[in-house]
Amino acid sequence: MKVVFALGGSVIMPREGDAENIRRYAQVFKSIKERGHDICIVVGGGYIARRYISIARAFTNEAFCDEIGIMATRMNSMVLIAALGDYTVKKVPEDFKEAEMILNLKKIVVMGGTHPAHTTDAVAASLAEYIDADLLVIATNVDGVYDRDPRKYRDAKKIKILTTKELVDITKSSTIEAGSSSIVDPLASKIIDRAGLKTVVIKGTPEEIMNVIEDKHRGTLIVPEKRD
Repeated sequence: MKVVFALGGSVIMPREGDAENIRRYAQVFKSIKERGHDICIVVGGGYIARRYISIARAFTNEAFCDEIGIMATRMNSMVLIAALGDYTVKKVPEDFKEAEMILNLKKIVVMGGTHPAHTTDAVAASLAEYIDADLLVIATNVDGVYDRDPRKYRDAKKIKILTTKELVDITKSSTIEAGSSSIVDPLASKIIDRAGLKTVVIKGTPEEIMNVIEDKHRGTLIVPEKRD
C-alpha cells in the first residue's frame, strides 16, 4: 500500500518536544515500512511555526509569514529524517518530483511545506494525488472530524464516516491564514474531493498511526464521493 501521512507539527514536535517523542514516531514509521508499505510523511510546523509567525506578523505580510512557516516545517522534517536514519535520505524534498524520486529509491519520504498559502495538509493531499496513493492519513491533535470544534464545544460529535464532498462542506469556513491549525483546511478538502482520495483523520499518536495500517483506527474515515 502507498500511504501519505500529514503529520501535525504540534504532534511530533510539541512545545515541550524531546528526542524520545521523535524516536517513537520514527520507530512506528520504520515498522510500517518493514511491512512492505511505501510511505511519504509531510510534517507540519506546529508550535515553532506559529510562534515565529506571530512575531513576524508585526513586521510583514501573510505571504512572507507563510515562507517562515515553510522553513519551520522543513526543520521539523530534518529532525524526523535524523531519527529515521537509513530508512530515508538526508534531504527534504522541495517539490513532488524530488519526493517521487526518493520514493522510487524505496526510502521513506519526509518533507514539509512547498508553497505559500498551502498548509501541509494541502501539500500532503496534493502529493497523494500526484503519486496515486492508496490512502491519505491526517494525523493531528484531534481524534477525527467533528460537527463542531471539539476544542470549543463540549457537545461536539465525532463523525465516523463521511464523503469527500461532505468534508468540503464542513471545512469551507475555515481560515487559511499563515499558521492555521484547523483539522482539515479548505484547500486540502477540495484536493481530497477532486482526487477521490480515501482519507483517514486520526489522533496522531504512534499507536493510532499503526492502527490505521491494521485497519482498526478510532478516527474518521472519508470516502470518495460517488460520481455518475
